[in-house]
Amino acid sequence: MVDDITSLGLCELADAIRSRQVTSVQAVEACLDRISEWQPQINAFIRVDGEEAMAAALLADRHVTEGRSTGPLHGVPLAHKDLFSRAGREATCGSRIFSGEIARETATVLTRLEGAGAIQIGALNMSELAGFDAIGEEPFGTCHNPWSLRHFNPGSSYGSAAAVAARLAFGALGSCTGGSIRIPAAACGVTGLKPTHGRVSRHGAMARSWSLDAIGPMARSARDVARLLECIAGSDPRDPSCSDEPVEHYERFLSPKLDNVRIAVQRNWWSDVHDDVASALDECQKVLSDGGAQLSRIDIPDGHLLWDLALALSDCETATVFGRRLRERGDQITEQNRRQLQRGNLVPAPRYLEALALRGRYLREFCEQVFSRADVLMTPALPIPVPTLDSMRDPQAAQVLSRSRVINIYTRPFNYLGLPALTLPCGFTPDGMPVACQLVGRPFGEASLLAVAHAYQHRTDWHLRVPPLPGRRQDNENRREV
Repeated sequence: MVDDITSLGLCELADAIRSRQVTSVQAVEACLDRISEWQPQINAFIRVDGEEAMAAALLADRHVTEGRSTGPLHGVPLAHKDLFSRAGREATCGSRIFSGEIARETATVLTRLEGAGAIQIGALNMSELAGFDAIGEEPFGTCHNPWSLRHFNPGSSYGSAAAVAARLAFGALGSCTGGSIRIPAAACGVTGLKPTHGRVSRHGAMARSWSLDAIGPMARSARDVARLLECIAGSDPRDPSCSDEPVEHYERFLSPKLDNVRIAVQRNWWSDVHDDVASALDECQKVLSDGGAQLSRIDIPDGHLLWDLALALSDCETATVFGRRLRERGDQITEQNRRQLQRGNLVPAPRYLEALALRGRYLREFCEQVFSRADVLMTPALPIPVPTLDSMRDPQAAQVLSRSRVINIYTRPFNYLGLPALTLPCGFTPDGMPVACQLVGRPFGEASLLAVAHAYQHRTDWHLRVPPLPGRRQDNENRREV
């Protein structure tokens, strides 16, 4: 019997359920108990599906007793960003404009997770239409960072990152147009992966930008992310943009060894990197080097140009996707997001077409310049410490952050290129907030990213740190799982 089920990782729980050390009912109950404590503090959930989850857990346990297992996630409780359709249910997409709209079919990723035996315990909070909310104006309330209620939780998949960090679910799906998986994962101290464009089906997920959107998993460790990715990846005839590239057995590639792995580090950052973040990145590089990896500093193409081209695609496509709803129900969208949706109407068609046309060329040039000399590229994830909520409430400070691109300068360019990228926890700032690096790979190179991340996590315990329930003082040295 496990004393604290929520201390287990996703893979550990799945193995424990299969070996009958833990029941799925006990796992769901543990999550629901923790949700009852944490939800009033951090507001990670839009909806908790307790009764449905318990019914599914009872069935999962009966199957175990009968010697039947539905897959590698049998009986494991998950929760997901509320933009995936489920037949007979409403998905809010973080906005009131979808109120009353009942889905007729279920998103491919949810179907695949259920086919692997997973149980969904609820729908997670997100920014309106996966945009950027003004603090205090979120339609379903502010989702706080579990490490500190005074600090910001950036990125539209903030509910997914918060739920995983606070151990309310063993894994979660998010979506990413410019960094909304990796940025909140970095801010909350969890592992998050944006897969290669086309690696994971987007059928049944709210579209924001069809050229940039990606669906990906968040979990506590690289191993957990690897298992989730293997369950959701692969071709889907209902998503014509989905690749038929074979799905690798990602967990089988995991090893504590780093021998002969070539890791490139930017010689010149695309932005200023705060000293606390730079210090954590330096220590991360030392751990990887001591483990046998070959690190080298290289020059890489201009991220600001890639960022600009990504913005042109995102603005135009977002304005197209939500144009009708903006005209019909625009008064129900928050002012900041309404302005953001309208912005794409001002982008000239030649600018949009240029951004599309240049994408293949810049991807080829980037891969030739970086991956001819390295297996993995390391960059910062969030180059500054996690901002405070007060600083983000200050319109001038928030505007400076936005204009300087500092929040997503290291993430949005890789949505434009369609490359896989993973956020890896690698330390804490002096005030106790997580720091992370980003690992970027060649197209469909998720296995390499996960292998490096797993080897790093074999040598460190940053991913095992647990935020204390708000109001309970506890220093970082004690915020560890056993």
